[in-house]
Amino acid sequence: MKENRTVIRLELIQLFRNKAFLGLILILLVLMTLATWNTDQYFQVKRAEVKTQLQLVEENDKRLAAEIDSLNGGLASYETSYTLPSSGVRLTYNNHRVTWLPFSSFSLIAIGQGDLYSNYKKIVLYFNSSYERDSEELVSPLEQLFGQLDLAFVWVYLLPLIILLTSFNVLSLERETGRLTLIASQPIRIWHWVLLKISIRFLTILVLIISFLFLLLLVFEVDVLGNLLVFVQLLVTLFMYTAFWFFLSFLINLAGFSSGKSLIILTSTWVIFVFLLPSVVNQLAKELNTIPSRLEIINHHQAMYNEMESSQDVEMERLYQRHPDWRSDDPVTSDLSNSTGWNIDYLAKQYIAQIKHRSVADNYENQVESRNAWVEVFRVTSPAMIIQSALTDMAGTSGRYYRSFLKQSQEYAHGYRHYVFKGLFTNHSFTANEIRQLPVFTFDYQRVPGTFKQDFLIMLAYLMVLLILCFVLSKKSQKIN
Repeated sequence: MKENRTVIRLELIQLFRNKAFLGLILILLVLMTLATWNTDQYFQVKRAEVKTQLQLVEENDKRLAAEIDSLNGGLASYETSYTLPSSGVRLTYNNHRVTWLPFSSFSLIAIGQGDLYSNYKKIVLYFNSSYERDSEELVSPLEQLFGQLDLAFVWVYLLPLIILLTSFNVLSLERETGRLTLIASQPIRIWHWVLLKISIRFLTILVLIISFLFLLLLVFEVDVLGNLLVFVQLLVTLFMYTAFWFFLSFLINLAGFSSGKSLIILTSTWVIFVFLLPSVVNQLAKELNTIPSRLEIINHHQAMYNEMESSQDVEMERLYQRHPDWRSDDPVTSDLSNSTGWNIDYLAKQYIAQIKHRSVADNYENQVESRNAWVEVFRVTSPAMIIQSALTDMAGTSGRYYRSFLKQSQEYAHGYRHYVFKGLFTNHSFTANEIRQLPVFTFDYQRVPGTFKQDFLIMLAYLMVLLILCFVLSKKSQKIN
């Protein structure tokens, strides 16, 4: 016990006198600060965009409700039904809806898919793909190439390098400087001594990261206590990922390689886990789960629209059989010379074409889901992929969250379209109260189950394998070559 305390005390003294170690830690903390600031700035812009869109919807609804009140009070008149505020035409073209993916309290740790997808969608009824991504959401191609700097990037990609650089030669350096024989003469086993030195580095780096992370979260006003469970999960995730790389370093130290060889092996392992395996998994996912081009999907939709126009009367009858509550005897709805009848005809064509196109669109979505599911299964091959996925899940910015958001936006768009179209097709006069009570989108987090337990078990399995290998090699390390 006394020997352990001596080793710990001396190691801490040497560690904090080591300028290289302190420099690496300083770089890590600076990168964490820059990453947090960059993510905060990024999401401030996103929040402002969502707020602007929600305010626009609110203002347009208030204006429309006020116009309806003025119309009913005899204070205003309108020449055509297109401009009539109580007409469904106004709702269809002028008063769009907005769906949005709320930001979680810990979105600060990972931008995730946020640099590819917008956190809001405009639901515009005259455009059938209003819930899809539009080109304005994409940023500079150069920025897409390098991605955004966030805490997840620092921890998943850069933290392992710092760990390896501070621990790759714990044993080999002593052997190469001739001090190992002196250490072996002490009443402490070699593997135990290496484990102590590695553990001190592990705990030092981990404590510094967690302490600094807690400080950053407080500075950027993250409600840690209100989301204590997520914070604990984050700490456990960091602990296990950091432990994995330190266990790996411990294993290579016990193998008895030279410093140069140990560094090459460890950095090669870093390249394999962090870059090679994720690239292979993604490439195989593309090859084994091919997806038709978007151009094919668009062309099919246009073909369905052209086909529908050639048999419009039959298709309209099928539409009314599908939605009998849309059928109306009001002559205005079938008179193409007025704006209401013309818009009903135009929107019905779009809607019918979309129905005929749905099987192809659904097949496309199913193929995308199959590819994503394939990647989810094989991400277990790399701890980096597991942790990256875990961090973006905690942040609410993973691909699973955005895919669920798009799906929920589609469902809301379809429901809202049916609600407005029923009023439009029957020439219903919307009241001010109906405008004020239009359905509002709410994102359902329950539809995106967490993966923490699964990720924890997979990382635990990795640690157990390394622990067993370390135990086997510890027997060999007791002998000095």
